Formats: sequence, structure tokens, C-alpha cells
Amino acid sequence: MKNKPIVLHDGTIAAPASVEPAWDAFVDLSYDGGETWNRSATVPLDRSIVKGKGIIQPTLWESAPGKIHMLARSTEGAIYRSDSDDGGRTWCPAYPTALPNNNSGIDLVKMDNGTLALVYNPTRPDPGKLKGPRTPLVLRLSRDNGLTWEDELLLDEGEKQYSYPSVIAKDSELYIVYTWKRERIAFQQITLAH
Repeated sequence: MKNKPIVLHDGTIAAPASVEPAWDAFVDLSYDGGETWNRSATVPLDRSIVKGKGIIQPTLWESAPGKIHMLARSTEGAIYRSDSDDGGRTWCPAYPTALPNNNSGIDLVKMDNGTLALVYNPTRPDPGKLKGPRTPLVLRLSRDNGLTWEDELLLDEGEKQYSYPSVIAKDSELYIVYTWKRERIAFQQITLAH
């Protein structure tokens, strides 16, 4: 598990997870405060059209009671999405979004006002390559449950890489950490206007 668990409206803890080397995503669910866990169904992925390994390291949000969504790292040049209508127990087939993915980690948080804040590298692998450049690192926002993304803000760029972000929110504040050139951990605090 790379990304943080979330607490659903009914108190269920949903922890995004994946397996390697199969590169399949799923969610672990706890209905008793983390004492016991139940594994969701694996997110369906049409491997007849997926050229690479698949999807891993999902990040989650809840849009309404029982409506859970995930974005996931992929080997396909795009961030993939899946949706659940039953509180994360089962998932629709994963599908590509318009967001590029370089086969590197992503993270997302849903803010109190419903805005989604996504941190990722907006790059794709070069043809024939397994991974793309892990620079720049940006923040994008969605105000329509992840259908469209706007307000790209550059967090870091340059040689080497800026990767494996993590983002949390409190009120209008975003707290972001990520690896900086694989030498240090960088931290940024961003205040969003209402």
C-alpha cells in the first residue's frame, strides 16, 4: 500500500492496495475500526488491450454514501480510474482517463468543499519505454468529481526526478511531500482560495 486509507461516511476504513508482480488493484475494508479486514474484489482490467503490467498504487475518494472512486498508476501512459457503487466491495472495469501517467506514483485528496487535489507527473513514457520522466511534478484540481481537471500548479521540475507524492488536506490547506531527486524528502504547504 502506497497511499493513505480513507474513512467512509459510515465509518468504514478503505485502504487502497495492489499486488505485484501481477499489477492488480483492490481495496482492503475494515468495518470495525481496523480490528479486522476484508479484501474487495480485484478491479477488473481488460488485459487483452493492456500492453504492460497493469495498474497499482490506487488513491481513493468517496463522492456520496457508497460511491467510492479510485485513480491508479498504470503502465499504459494514462492514469486509470475505477468506480464502486457498493462501498468499495466491487469495482467497475478500470478505464483510462485523459491524465497522462509515466508509470509513477500519484496521490489525491478530497477537500472539505468537495474539490479533488491530485499530485502527479503529467508525462508519458516515450515509445518503447516502460517509464516516463518523473519531472515536472504538478498539482491539479477537479471540482466535478474527477471528470475534468484544471488549475495546474507546478510544484517542482528539473533534472532527475520528483516522485511518489503524498497529499493531505485540512480546511483550505494542502500538505504535500514527495521524493526530491531521490536525495531528500520535499514538503510544500499550499493555501487554496475559496
